[in-house]
Amino acid sequence: MSRSSRIRIGVALAIVSAVVMMVGYIAWTAPFTASLRLGADRLNSEPYEMATAIAHVVQRTHPGVRITVVETAGSNENIKLLSEGKLDLALSRADVVSQENVSLVAVLYQDMFQLLVESSSDIRTIRDLEGRRVAIPPINSGQYRAFWFLANQYGVAPERVNAIPMPGPMAMAAIRQGDVEAVFRVRGPRNFRLRMLINQKRLRMIPIDQGAAMHLRQPAFRPAVIPKGTYRGDPPVPERDLRTVAVDRLLIARNGLRNTIVRAITRVLFEQRRDMALRTPLAALIRQPSLEEGTALPVHAGAAAYFDREKPSFLEEKAEFLALLLSFCVVVGSLVLGFNRRLNERRKGRIDDYTAELLELEKLAQTAKTIPELNAHKATLTGILASAVADMRESRINAEGLQLFSFVWESVNYTINDHEEQLRFGTVPLAPPRAVPGKGQPTRRKRNHDTRAKK
Repeated sequence: MSRSSRIRIGVALAIVSAVVMMVGYIAWTAPFTASLRLGADRLNSEPYEMATAIAHVVQRTHPGVRITVVETAGSNENIKLLSEGKLDLALSRADVVSQENVSLVAVLYQDMFQLLVESSSDIRTIRDLEGRRVAIPPINSGQYRAFWFLANQYGVAPERVNAIPMPGPMAMAAIRQGDVEAVFRVRGPRNFRLRMLINQKRLRMIPIDQGAAMHLRQPAFRPAVIPKGTYRGDPPVPERDLRTVAVDRLLIARNGLRNTIVRAITRVLFEQRRDMALRTPLAALIRQPSLEEGTALPVHAGAAAYFDREKPSFLEEKAEFLALLLSFCVVVGSLVLGFNRRLNERRKGRIDDYTAELLELEKLAQTAKTIPELNAHKATLTGILASAVADMRESRINAEGLQLFSFVWESVNYTINDHEEQLRFGTVPLAPPRAVPGKGQPTRRKRNHDTRAKK
């Protein structure tokens, strides 16, 4: 391939690479469009308010992204719809999620176990619920299972408590009217409906002090504290910092959702929290999953890309080692280059020796007067070739040097063969005639002298 052809190919490759990079940059920075479905919970619930805030701020930041908030029966239905591909995103409690086709995006806030009784009630602990009427969440909810997990932790058997499943508004009305003696809910801190209920009726909260033990049985449950005066300041409710159990409310996504979309949503969650907090105060509690402690779900690749945005790159992390390695490579490279230079000089010197020997042999062959002399020179020529080939095998000369040697060797070989042909066919005298004493035969030198004298 000629040098000009190589240059043209190199220019073409450079142009193609530039075009590909430009197209990739345009595709990466271009506004994207998407239509997403976000599963929440019951209308006007805390998860529904949070989902609405997320959808509003995301759509305002990325006009091409349209998020439809879907009212559902809660975490269980959200997980089911996600696995079926009917939702793209959903809010769910950490104790409900499964790992099937689902990834974690962010931790939104904590739901807390909250058990309320009348201020005059003699119920002081979870064990005191035995034989009492208790309003608990509906059967098809994760909160329902959470109550029985709690009861089991304290040794309260199902048959020894009159637990009545009720929706939220019905449970609030029941305790207000005295139809039940306690109400259990898993809600965010300072829940609006619980706060209204406490302000309408004198209620107090029952501590749940075995959160650490429950965490050992169900890692999604963690010990937590509801600060004194969270629901009312005077008289304070709770009366003091109240020990309880918390479970994370998560934003999850189906695994097939594009990384660029999830990264954009994650960025909005953490960089636009202030705007979302104007719609729901719980948005101020949004946090990154604790990757060091581990998570029940794998973090979605799009969210992970956002979380790792400030993480040092491999080159930054290994800068000192790479600098040392580069210095070592420079030193080694210099040594190798010096060795190769000396080796090439040695090889060139060897070729020069062979060339001088061939040229000297050519001179001798040109002055040869007999065929045996030429045959001796041919044998010498063959021996030089054998030595050169042996040096090539031992890397004492390189291919370029052998090519030069071959050219000179062929020239000398041609000279010897040509001179041999001249000797064989008499185109030159085989040998000068010698004068025989007494015969009067003049020599060539004398004849030439006489001829010049006559002229």
